[in-house]
Amino acid sequence: MAGAENGTRLPMRHISVVRIMVCAWLCLPWFFGMAGCSREAPAPLQVATNVWPGYEPLYLARSLGYYPDSAVRFHEMTTSADVLKAFRNHAVDVAALTLDEALLLVRDGIDVRILLVADISHGADAIMARPAIKTIRDLKGKRVGVESMALGAYVLTRALDQAGLSPRDVTVVPVPVQEHEHAYRAGEIDAVVTFEPARTRLVALGAHNIFDSRQIPNEIIDVVVVRADMLQSRPGQVKTLEEGWFKALEYLRANPADAARLMGKREGLTAARFKATLDGIVIPDRNENKRLLSGALLPPAKRLADVMLRGKLLDRPVDPARLVVRRP
Repeated sequence: MAGAENGTRLPMRHISVVRIMVCAWLCLPWFFGMAGCSREAPAPLQVATNVWPGYEPLYLARSLGYYPDSAVRFHEMTTSADVLKAFRNHAVDVAALTLDEALLLVRDGIDVRILLVADISHGADAIMARPAIKTIRDLKGKRVGVESMALGAYVLTRALDQAGLSPRDVTVVPVPVQEHEHAYRAGEIDAVVTFEPARTRLVALGAHNIFDSRQIPNEIIDVVVVRADMLQSRPGQVKTLEEGWFKALEYLRANPADAARLMGKREGLTAARFKATLDGIVIPDRNENKRLLSGALLPPAKRLADVMLRGKLLDRPVDPARLVVRRP
């Protein structure tokens, strides 16, 4: 028996070591699986916009299921001032802004990049006036409602400049965009610098167009900007946001009636009226976006910065090159 024990049985400590090794080997898949599960998924990109037809492809993409909640979250805000504030305060990662607002971020030393050129205004931004006011020159001495943001001041300054007037020739009345119709109806203003969809609703109240963005081509440009660090830390989500936008544009081209129905509903407009608002903007496709963000946007951005500086909408020169040159 002693010989049999010495010849066939392992010492107890060896058996224990073998058991531990076997158990460890069997548990490896479970261990690494649990380790993978315990790794936190990246938080969704937080995206802020205000209401504007040119930003609607973002929401069309969401309604079509191109943006999972795990990748992108939207925050629709009342004004562009709210969007800028949220971006400056790091409450959001991505913001839909006008190019002049993006230049203000550059002035403030915030490191941002343009991810998308959303649209170029071609009539959708306008100065709407009472019937008795026929031209911009007729605004002299009149009350003009303007949202307290760079864009409203910019449009008014450019319109007055073309008519040989200055902001000192009118009475500027600060009016938030959500109150444009009320202020006009109540007789608090004689004209207002506005944009879609408020512009269409003002027409229904009897206002008419005396100036719009067709008279300052390629100057009012809407962009989607992203914090520069997001391009390195969350490239997959940024790519999802970008691709969803272009898929939505493809859907808009292939199914214009249904796309207008979905987007118009969010803007409080019928499909027909929403389609009419799209006539006032140009939405660059993927190839045009690539061209613009590879450098073609730089000359108009520099002209815009110069106009803003002359109009005292910028307090110092700004170089938009880092903002508009497409990332590698």
